[in-house]
Amino acid sequence: MSHPPKAAVFVHSGWRCSSTYVWSRFRALPGVRAYYEPWHEQLAGLTAETLPLATPDNSGLRHPGGSRPYLAEFASVLDPAGGVAGYEDRFALDRYFLDPEDEDPPQQAYVEGLIASARAAGEAPVLACCRTLGRIDWLKRRFGGFHIVLIRDPVQQWMSFYSLRRRPRPTYFEMCQYVILSEAPGREGVAEALLGRRFPARGTLAERIAAVRRRLKRASAEVSFTAFMAVYLLSYLSALPRADLIVDVDRLARDPDYARQVEAVICVQTGLAPDFSDCRTPLRHDLTAVPYRRVARTVIEALGVREAIYGSGSSLLLYGKLATAFAALSPDAPGLGARIMESLKRWSPAAPRRKARA
Repeated sequence: MSHPPKAAVFVHSGWRCSSTYVWSRFRALPGVRAYYEPWHEQLAGLTAETLPLATPDNSGLRHPGGSRPYLAEFASVLDPAGGVAGYEDRFALDRYFLDPEDEDPPQQAYVEGLIASARAAGEAPVLACCRTLGRIDWLKRRFGGFHIVLIRDPVQQWMSFYSLRRRPRPTYFEMCQYVILSEAPGREGVAEALLGRRFPARGTLAERIAAVRRRLKRASAEVSFTAFMAVYLLSYLSALPRADLIVDVDRLARDPDYARQVEAVICVQTGLAPDFSDCRTPLRHDLTAVPYRRVARTVIEALGVREAIYGSGSSLLLYGKLATAFAALSPDAPGLGARIMESLKRWSPAAPRRKARA
């Protein structure tokens, strides 16, 4: 007798945060349909002819997965007229921070279609994407499911962006940070202050990316990190409280016991058993000359999120990630970690002692 399909699993992360690896481990499971980047704008023009072309092996992005196409799971949901059925390219970054009360019937119908297609084939749907950290509450209210959030050392995550630059051309990942920040609701003044000008949300996503590229393609590394840091903080302050499981991908690779714990939680909660035993520590990058700590302080103050970072519950992990990342910038400096922690504590008059947690 066949078992009913399991609840949908959503994997949320930022770019360069080991999400492709985690997705690949779900994809390896029998009876699972793991959709790769189901909010990516390339899906608007996907066809049966173009679907096989992009693979981890030929991407140049240091992804696992070999020669199997990233988008193979979308073959059954292609529209004969082109694109994935129900997908609109505005889904990629428009309303990245989507209020849970807002209605978006086309986007809801699109996600329902992906989930229904997997279930009709008797498969458990997994949707893994780098564009949904600001939409978790919206998705949970409409689809339930189990929501996993991946988090990484912010300095090394941004350095992974920067390492892929082809000077003077910034990466696509950097461009997306500029677009997200410039269109974050209620943050127009902050975006203008941090980026040097406003970029109104007009035109297609391609046109908006082109607009920020024209203005910021020669922006300094400091400007790039500033935009990244702002989006990182806003994204995780939105996502972490709504996650069913938070996975520290830096720890996932170096701590086998932690990896087993993560596997066990996923198995108990979803019935799926991904194997993370082959997880490798994300490649560490040489640091570009950026005043990381000063930028972080400036961004935190500009966004007005100091109190939120010193909150309780899931915010503790964000605090810990920031403190650990900045303490590691100069590992040979005696007592630096303690000094950074003390400096961070001074930002909040009543910051309690922090304790690392998964």
